Amino acid sequence: MEHEAYILRRNFSANARIWLVDLARYLPPSAQIDGFDIDLTQCPPREWLPSNVAVHKVDCLSPLPEHLLEQYDIVHIQLFHLAVHNNDPAPIIRNLLGLLKPGGWISWGEMDYSTFKIIRTEEGKDAEDYLTPLLEVIGTLGGTRPNWTADDWPIRLPQFFEDNGLTNVAVNNRPFPLELLPFQLDTALMASEEVSYKALDPMRNGTGDRCRDLIFKIFQNRQKLAYNVGRLTVVGQRPLQ
Repeated sequence: MEHEAYILRRNFSANARIWLVDLARYLPPSAQIDGFDIDLTQCPPREWLPSNVAVHKVDCLSPLPEHLLEQYDIVHIQLFHLAVHNNDPAPIIRNLLGLLKPGGWISWGEMDYSTFKIIRTEEGKDAEDYLTPLLEVIGTLGGTRPNWTADDWPIRLPQFFEDNGLTNVAVNNRPFPLELLPFQLDTALMASEEVSYKALDPMRNGTGDRCRDLIFKIFQNRQKLAYNVGRLTVVGQRPLQ
């Protein structure tokens, strides 16, 4: 059987690129893997991708092209916190459902910030916590919007799936292993720095500089203090009928 997978993201991050290319290594060459994003400028050139991987410009919040409807066995999306409006992922779920063949599956991965916790080494038991203020700056985009890291919709995804007709819903929610926390922290700090330049500096209110100052202080204590959150994955199946 020919397999098809679909990843739909608003921002084509390194995570998404890695997911597509890594998946291509495990599936047979006949599997067509389509990546979709609203902005492809961070995506590798098409000729550098595996032969069975293609990328396309699509907005998950708009009506999807008809030629894509009911074409996919698997739809995978992840890290959609900033794309979900009003704490309600239902419009996106309905769009994704339209892409699935009957019997197809949606896989949705998010960070569960409701489990956010500062983790310290013995040496770092008295270290200043600059991570929580950084999360506040990034989560509110410098105080200009409600804190997206406080939204509770990710932990309610199973109910959203069922309310929109998906069956066989399953959930996996687990923290990162401790040995991975420094690398997760490095990734978060790099992403925060990008936000500081691209989103906060244009506001011209100093929040970009404040963000980078927090990043510097956090990095000084990289071996002493980090944070952990739940890695939440929810899957559900479109009924055959």
